[in-house]
Amino acid sequence: AGGVIIPPETYWPEVKRILSERNILFVADEVICGFGRLGTWFGSDYYGLEPDLMPIAKGLTSGYLPMGGVMVSDRVAEGLIDKGGEFYHGYTYSGHPACAAAALANLEIIQQEKLVERVRDDIGPYLQKSWAALGDHPLVGEARMTGLMGAMELVPEKGNRQKEFAEKGSVGTLCRDISFQNGMVMRAVGDSMIISPPLVLSHEEADQLVTIARKTLDETYAELKRIGTL
Repeated sequence: AGGVIIPPETYWPEVKRILSERNILFVADEVICGFGRLGTWFGSDYYGLEPDLMPIAKGLTSGYLPMGGVMVSDRVAEGLIDKGGEFYHGYTYSGHPACAAAALANLEIIQQEKLVERVRDDIGPYLQKSWAALGDHPLVGEARMTGLMGAMELVPEKGNRQKEFAEKGSVGTLCRDISFQNGMVMRAVGDSMIISPPLVLSHEEADQLVTIARKTLDETYAELKRIGTL
C-alpha cells in the first residue's frame, strides 16, 4: 500500500533477530500479503518469519464479503489466558455465519485450484519477467514485482532515481488517469504505479496487462513532453 517497497533479503531476518533479542512482539500485517499473493499462503512464510500476531482481512474471502481478524501465536494466547483466565475475543459481529461461509468456500477454492502454487510456479514468474521489461521505458526508474504484486517508479531523469518530479504525485495521478482511460486499473502511490492482479490471471491477460501498461507509459511520457514537465 505504501508503494510495494520490496525489502532486501537481509532486512526481515535482522528485524526478527532484534525483536527476539529484546523480547518484543512481532506483528506481521498480512492484509495484503496473505492468502497467496506472494506465492505462499502468507508473506511471513515467504520471508521465513514467525510473527506473534497476524492481522488478516480481504484475502480470507477474496473480498466477496467483509471479514477480518487477528491470528495470534500460542505465546500471546497463553499470556492472555494466564493473566486473564480466558481469551476474550468474541464481539457482537464476530464470526458472522455468512462471512464465515464465504471464507471457508474461498479457502477451499484456493486449495482445490492450487492458486498459491500457481502464483509461485506459473503466473507469478511469467508476469514478473514481462513487468521487469517495462523498466527499460524512459519514464521508469525501476519496475519490481514479488509474487503478483508489482510497482513501477516514475522518474524525471532515467538512471537517477534520487531525482523526483517537482510536484510529487502529479505524474502518478496523470499516469493513473491515462491507465483508467485505457481500461486498466493501476493505483498511484506518489509517483509509483502499483498493481495487484487476481491470482487467476491468465497468461493472455498478463500479456494484455503489460501491453496496456506500456501504452499508458508512452502516452504519459508524451503528455509530459507536451506540457514541458520533461
